[in-house]
Amino acid sequence: MAEINTMILLGLFDMGSLFVLGILAVLLFGGDLPKMGRKFGKIYSEFQRTVGAVKSEVNSVVKDITSDINADLSTSSRPRRSSSSSAVSPKDEDEVETMAPKFEPPKK
Repeated sequence: MAEINTMILLGLFDMGSLFVLGILAVLLFGGDLPKMGRKFGKIYSEFQRTVGAVKSEVNSVVKDITSDINADLSTSSRPRRSSSSSAVSPKDEDEVETMAPKFEPPKK
């Protein structure tokens, strides 16, 4: 699909079509063509500056959020478990402290 788009763009901008577009621009705008080119250049550079400012602001916010998340994870009171230690081996069961009372059947 990208090859088709590239072929279409290359076909639209060969030397003959660029020459015709240049002649049309001179006929339509005449002496105002340099002024319009400068105006377009100013608008384009302002657009590029705005895009750059937005990108840097987004990157700054993402960096702040990432550092906050990392700080919260490192100071978290709950211990982090790796996936390999999720299964408790019988040896570890003796060392684990029981939090709930042990069940005792009712006495008759």
